[in-house]
Amino acid sequence: MPSDDSIQTLQAPWRNVLVVCSKCSRKLHGGFGKKRKQDLAEALKGALKESGRRRELRILEVGCLGVCPKRAVTAIAAAKPSEVLTIPEGMDPALVLARLSLAAATAP
Repeated sequence: MPSDDSIQTLQAPWRNVLVVCSKCSRKLHGGFGKKRKQDLAEALKGALKESGRRRELRILEVGCLGVCPKRAVTAIAAAKPSEVLTIPEGMDPALVLARLSLAAATAP
């Protein structure tokens, strides 16, 4: 039987993890990005890539998080698990990243 000293610790290349509800994303049928055809995870990944910071945030899509907002997607940042974010449809991904303190917000 393995002992607890056999558990390894590895350094992750990202600073934060964002858990995004895939059920909320499916309900919106997109709603994010320039043409509002991307789901939130895709739009955020694109914004991170454009800013050259794609390795700073790991985005994980999971099943229902139990909070079902209308016309928004539920997300939880691992750095602040007590805060449940509801990200409204059409929100600029750069503003979401700024809220997570990962990138500067762009002026509208």
